[in-house]
Amino acid sequence: MKRKRLLGILAIVAVGCLSGTARAQGITGNHRLVESFIQDGAILRQGWLEAGAGYSDWEGGHDFAAGARVAFSILERLEAGGRVSYLDRTRFRNEVLFGERLSSDIDENGLGDLDLYGKFRFGTHPRDWSAGLLVKIPAGDDRERLGSGRTDYAVFLATRRTFERFAWIGNASLRVNGDSRTPGGGSGRTSGSLGGGAIFRISYSWIFMAEGMYETRRYEGGEVDFRVIPSLDFRPTENLALRLGVALGLAGGSPDQEATFSVVFHF
Repeated sequence: MKRKRLLGILAIVAVGCLSGTARAQGITGNHRLVESFIQDGAILRQGWLEAGAGYSDWEGGHDFAAGARVAFSILERLEAGGRVSYLDRTRFRNEVLFGERLSSDIDENGLGDLDLYGKFRFGTHPRDWSAGLLVKIPAGDDRERLGSGRTDYAVFLATRRTFERFAWIGNASLRVNGDSRTPGGGSGRTSGSLGGGAIFRISYSWIFMAEGMYETRRYEGGEVDFRVIPSLDFRPTENLALRLGVALGLAGGSPDQEATFSVVFHF
């Protein structure tokens, strides 16, 4: 009798799991990586409004950032958006920032730089292809080393192949960095980057993402940035997402560890 009850319970659980799998929707342009959010071949299906915070730990200091991102699509071919943040920054003497080796400790906070972007999807089968432009507006105070004080420009090419429960993304960028206006800042270089990753839908509500990013030096005296970022996306409803990511730095220009959390609303 007990065995029959146990088998009945297992059958109910199995049916529930199969039902949940059947209800699971496929991956769309509304599923995005953390670092390569912009450099993605897909276009958003709905508007994206995100509020979040991140903490980056460096051997000689830390950054705490809180900010917001908005993005939207136009006619299924165009996507545009921007991100603004508030930054609390600490660095110790001899650390490198904007190509400058600091002669004393800094502890500053205020508005960070503003990022604006636009992209055009020019291919859709069998994979999405997009090209775009990213512009960094120098809103951060360069005297307090919250920004470089210069406008930077980046062009990128991105692709995505999407399946029912899996997608992979790849991208490449060229970025023109202006000479830093910070005290003792370095001369800007044209940096190149490669990035990408994969998105796995593991259940109706849970998405696992893994990505990597490599970028050459942005400033004379600076260092290479290389990091890997695993993350989770939990969606209690189709219009709401909770995103948690961590990053591990593998080069001198990367934070040793980084953690981010954000809430996304699709409109």
